[in-house]
Amino acid sequence: MPFDLIHRYSPQDQALSFEEIRQTCPAAFADRPDPELSERYGFVSTADAIRIACDHGFEPVRAIQKPVRKAEELPFADHMISLRALTGFRDETETAPEIVIYNSHNGRSSLKVFAGFWRFICSNNAQCGEGFQAKLRHSRLTASGFSDMIAEQAANLPGMMENIERMRQTAWDRDQTLNFIQNAASLRWEMDPEETGDDEPIRGAYATRLTLQNLNQVRRWGDNGSDAWKTFNRVQEGLIRGGVRIKSYTDRKPYGMHRWAKGVQSLSESVRINRSLWDLAHA
Repeated sequence: MPFDLIHRYSPQDQALSFEEIRQTCPAAFADRPDPELSERYGFVSTADAIRIACDHGFEPVRAIQKPVRKAEELPFADHMISLRALTGFRDETETAPEIVIYNSHNGRSSLKVFAGFWRFICSNNAQCGEGFQAKLRHSRLTASGFSDMIAEQAANLPGMMENIERMRQTAWDRDQTLNFIQNAASLRWEMDPEETGDDEPIRGAYATRLTLQNLNQVRRWGDNGSDAWKTFNRVQEGLIRGGVRIKSYTDRKPYGMHRWAKGVQSLSESVRINRSLWDLAHA
């Protein structure tokens, strides 16, 4: 199995069926936790969580599961389900609010529910920051508790969309934009020591001035502009999807070589970067 995120998405405003989710996220339909976990671990079925979200008017539209090296780990791996009120609010720029469920059955993550959004113009999604998360440890989780988590994040969605509108109305000058891009790049890479004059570079990947320029590159007409929202989206796409120039130092290339950054392939890293980037934009 290739070690890429396993991804299923409904491109139209239609819900994924449970069978479609099962093909991508078998862990969502596990009926027990990893047998190596203690009896104190409180199992919660993601499929049951999806049903509860549906009761609140949110339908699954995207399913992603972390790849595994061993087949026996597949039913317990980290996975993420995005849900949307298909008849609900979508703004004039084709941004739709979502509720995102993150779960695993291997004891490595508590169950989390985020507020997030999907941008149809670039088929890109993001989860919002610290103020838009609810989580419970599996040992304390109940169906009632999860229903409360869904209701909490549903109540957060209008505020999230208001924040987005404020970002559209906020113009950033050159210094504000550069500061945001530099802080955003640090979520994935340190700056190249040869450019900063700090230390000798060690093996690994680094951001350069060219990386910062690439992160702010306009990829489509709809993202052209200097407001906070458009800048955020340009940078978010470059961080998550890659395709920006970075510099790598290896044993074979001790003086470094430029290469194109790959997209983020870790599910937990994608969530971390998205949420941290949102917080940076609202600092």
